[in-house]
Formats: sequence, structure tokens, C-alpha cells
Amino acid sequence: MAQNKGFGLDFNGFLDIAEEIDKIADTEYLLKVATQTLEKTKEFVNAEIRKAMNSSAFNFTAGEGHSQGKAMKSLEEVEKMPTEISGTTVTVYAGFDLEQAPEALILATFGAPHRAYDSKLQHAIKVKGRVKKGVEHLQKTAFTNALGFAKNGDTI
Repeated sequence: MAQNKGFGLDFNGFLDIAEEIDKIADTEYLLKVATQTLEKTKEFVNAEIRKAMNSSAFNFTAGEGHSQGKAMKSLEEVEKMPTEISGTTVTVYAGFDLEQAPEALILATFGAPHRAYDSKLQHAIKVKGRVKKGVEHLQKTAFTNALGFAKNGDTI
């Protein structure tokens, strides 16, 4: 299954904050923070993709135009996928399955005859531009808050 691999825990100062949390609290606390942050990031990215698909000139809703609704159905399936934790690696799935709905990425990236590509959808799918800034802000805020909680001896 091909999902969006456009984000991870990567913002300015991430390693410094993560090391500080790991010194104050234990690795389990850091893993919990990472898991919760990635789950929030997944929700944010999926919401941005859904918003971009709903406002796109290319109809992705079943029954509208030529759409069979495959991309939207695939997005709903991926949203339901659980978070996977393997050792210290946390995996979340966002976006839609390219095998089920390749047309969404093609239309977002290249457009169609007589219609330009959809930059909002492209940025949401590839986590670029405004979406990337939103992801970075969300993650930095979550880790900064977690560091504050760890310093105070609180839990998240």
C-alpha cells in the first residue's frame, strides 16, 4: 500500500528538544510524545487533503462528474489505519492509497487537458508549502509543551 511519506518528526530544533526530554524523562515518555504528535500530524494532514479534495475543480466525490469516489474512499480507509509502534519507530499513515486512486495524484501534479494542476491538493498530498508549515508548527508546539510538562514532573 502506498501512502504519503511526506512528514516525520522534523522541525527546527527537534533533536535538541527530544534530547532534553529524554534526559529529564525516560525513553517511554519520549515515545509517547512522538506517538501523540504523529497522530495529531496525521489528523491535520488528512484534514488538509480532504479540504483540498472537496474544493478541487477535479471532482473527487462519488457521483459528481466522472468521479467514482475512489480517492475519497481510500482517504477514509487510510484515516482508520492504526498507529504502528515497533521498538522506537512510530508509523502513521496519511493520505490515500495510490494503487486505489492514482488519478488524484496525477491530476494534482499534472492537471488535465484544459485544466491546470491543483496546487492546493498537490501541497496537501506532498506536505509542502502552507501544509508543511502547519505540520512544523503543530509538532514544535507539541514537543515544546511536552518538554515543559517533563520539567515540571507532569505527564502529557
